[in-house]
Parts: sequence; C-alpha cells; structure tokens
Amino acid sequence: MKKNIIYILIAVLGLQSCVDLDQVPYSSLTPENFFTNEADARSAVISVYSTFTNTDIFNQFSETIHSQGTDDSEWGYGRATNNADKNDFDKFVYTTESNLVYRVWKGYYEGINRCNYAIENIEAMPEDKISPVVQKQLIAEAKFIRAYFYFAMVRYWGEVPLITRQTLTLDGLEVPKDPEDKIYAFVIDDLEYACEYLPLKSDYAASEAGRATKGAALAQLAKVYLTLEEWQKVIDLTTEVMGLGYALYENYADNFDIEKENGIESLFEIQYLAGDGNAGSVYNGYFRPPFVTINGWAGYGDNPVTKNLYDAYGTTGDLRRDVNIRLYTREEYPNMDQNIEYPYYCNKYIDLDPIATRSSSGNNHVVLRYADVLLMRAEALGRMNPASPEAYTYLNQVRRRAYGVPMDQPAACDVTPVNSVEEFVEIIIKERRLEFAFEAHRRFDLLRTKKLKEAMMAQNPEIGAVISEKHYYFPVPQTELDANRLLEQHPLWK
Repeated sequence: MKKNIIYILIAVLGLQSCVDLDQVPYSSLTPENFFTNEADARSAVISVYSTFTNTDIFNQFSETIHSQGTDDSEWGYGRATNNADKNDFDKFVYTTESNLVYRVWKGYYEGINRCNYAIENIEAMPEDKISPVVQKQLIAEAKFIRAYFYFAMVRYWGEVPLITRQTLTLDGLEVPKDPEDKIYAFVIDDLEYACEYLPLKSDYAASEAGRATKGAALAQLAKVYLTLEEWQKVIDLTTEVMGLGYALYENYADNFDIEKENGIESLFEIQYLAGDGNAGSVYNGYFRPPFVTINGWAGYGDNPVTKNLYDAYGTTGDLRRDVNIRLYTREEYPNMDQNIEYPYYCNKYIDLDPIATRSSSGNNHVVLRYADVLLMRAEALGRMNPASPEAYTYLNQVRRRAYGVPMDQPAACDVTPVNSVEEFVEIIIKERRLEFAFEAHRRFDLLRTKKLKEAMMAQNPEIGAVISEKHYYFPVPQTELDANRLLEQHPLWK
C-alpha cells in the first residue's frame, strides 16, 4: 500500500520556532507514559516524517525559493501574482521582514524539534521496551531527517543556532548562532549514523515506501561533501550507492509517473496522497495554468517557466524538455491572457485523478534519485580531472537517457571532454539544470558554485543587477531577532 506511513500522527506538537515560542509543546502523551513500546517509538518517528508535508518546506514555497529564486522561473511577460512572498523571491527583494523567510525558518525548526524529541526519547528506552536493532533504526531515520533540515538551513542562512535537544519549556530559548563548520560536522555525524543503521530499500515492505534508507543516507552525505568540495569523499560514497541495486529508468518521464513512484531510480521521495483531507501535493494545482481546466478546476499558473530554461534544452531532441515544460498555444487555449508573451509552464507534476484538487494531488516529490548520484560522481571526478574518461561515462549515461538512445553505447549527444575545470563545471551545472528542473536543486547548485548572479544576469539583467553577495544567504527573520537577544543578523544583511 502506497504512502501510508506519513498519515499516522501522534499528539506531539513541534516547536513553532527556534525561539519565537507561541506555546510550549503540549501533549497528554508525555515521554514517561508514551514511549512504552516499539509501536510508540515508530509513531514518534512517523510524526517526524510528517514535517515534510509542511508547504513551507516542500510543495508551494519550496519551488518559490528554488525555481522562482533562480533563472528557471519568473513572473513577468504578462504573467503576474499578487502574492508578496513569491514576488519577493522572484525579484530578489526579500528582506529580514519577509514572511516567507520567517515561515521557512520556523518550519525547519519545528521539524528539528520533532526529530530531537524522537531521538532523545527513543535513545532513553530500555531493552525491555524496544529491541536494540529497531531502536537504532528509528533513531537513524530521525537523524537522517534532522540532518536534511540542518543541511538546508546552513545553505540558506550560513550560521544558525544548532539545537540538538528537545524543547519542552520556555527556559533557555535565547541561543546564539553556531559556526557553519560546526553545523556541517553535526550534519555529517547524523548522516554517518544513518548510513550505519538504516536498512536497505529492499528491506522495507512496499507499504513502508518513503522511509529513509541506507542508500538515501549515503547519497545525502555525498551531497554534503559535494557542497564542501571534498571530491574524493563524494567518489567513495557514490561508489557505495552504486553497489546497492539502483538504476536509471530507461524513460526519464517514469520518474514522475504517479503509478511508478518509489521505483528503481528513487532513493528518497516525499509521499503525497490525492484528495481532500489527505496530505497531498500542491504542485499539480499550482503549476497548472489558469487557462487550463481539467476535472472542473483550473490551476494557478505558479512558477511560470522562463524562455531561458526552455531554450537551454536546445532543438536536437532532448526528451526532458517536454516532460518538464509545456509550451501552450492560443490556438489550443483561446482563453489565454493576451498579454502572456511566453506561455511556458511546468509540466512535470500531473495528476488527472478526479479526486485530485488544487491543493491535494498525488504527485510525490523526489528528493534524491540515482541520476543525482551519477552526476555528483561525474562532477567530483571532473573537478579532480576535467578530462577524466570516467566522469564522462556517468555524465553521458544520463544524457543518453535524455535523448532516448541506449545508455551503454556512444551517441551523438555525448559531451566531448574538455581541458579546464571551469569548462567542465559549466557543463555539469547545465546538465543538472536540465535533469532536475523543478526538483529543488537549481538554487543550491547556483549557490555552491557562486553562479547565482551570473545566471540571473543571463535570464533578466534587470533582476540580476539587484543581486549582491548578501543574496547568497537569507537574512535572519526579524521576528527571531526580536525574540532572541543572543541571535545576530548575518553580517551581509546588517
């Protein structure tokens, strides 16, 4: 059975914010009377997974940050929104007062507190209440997710408070930021634990699809080291993942087919279920254009795709373009606003089930897939030697799939080796853009390679001109600064 693990929630509220505490987490299910057996411990961890259904972390605002805040998506050219959050990120005018900056901060710390609650209390359970094997696995799941949250935060904000214990009272809430290297060390430690104690994907029953696995932990740890530019560690970790039985789908589009979710290419994906009352994805409704009505409702047309991204696929047969983007025509949709110059919209997340709604469709969000492992490995090899034959083996394997040709044979679409690291980085970052469009990778790739301003200047010089060094970080929300006297604003935002 699909997706059922994220819907069993326990009555444990996460911390609303790191320090902006509206209420103390409350529950009649205290640690003393709740963590009495393995079922209780499992429920606590399932509550941790439920954080991923927060639309400020994934779903709508995730793509506001990762696509609209890049060259992949832009309001304009006859397409507009009145949503201040989306306009702030689209035009790079967000500030310390921006609502979305605060909501993302709050959402991640809520998830972190749930992780801390689960880890701390499961660690305290004696052997007569939980077997050591199950205990370590559940802790590993929570640590995998906690590491994911902190890895995102350190890339968004740089220094942030490192909260490692559950918050149950109002005491001790004023805390300073911690250095980036300390946060990265903590993330690595959590992921190393997860790598050791998480089961393989094949060890789970089909009904438990979506739970963290050893392969996911190894790949996420490789991504951390990719960000830190520790290339040999990326190679070592991807070697381990490649021995676990993952593979590319022959058809790129299968990664986004609802009937093929959690498949052979998937390492970790957020589970969503269509229908009112369910924890569903909003992508199907928000990405569908407002002039397209299916099953009685039209979409919002959010994250409108740039001509820049559409053109990046070229005209030589890259099949990913039409999976990821649709160019609509007025002949087909005469009700389209006449002011729209470039009617490009995301085509990746489609749920035609009649029970799907604008805010609750069944499209999973793929966080990690095997193509990412191959491209991370290719990048690490190419960074060490831009003419490395092995680097092009993995890069071209992904490209051949994109062009619908055999992945194990040379093809016209293959990339020719280059001699400089700079040229290779341009190639690999472009390939990642084409492969992972609207999968929440683009902004992080531009941040770690310091190419955000360059990319935006190429897309829209007017917006690109706004970007300065400070835009490689988010400002600390003013609400948090007001509540926590020990918290300091990022130096570039002072």
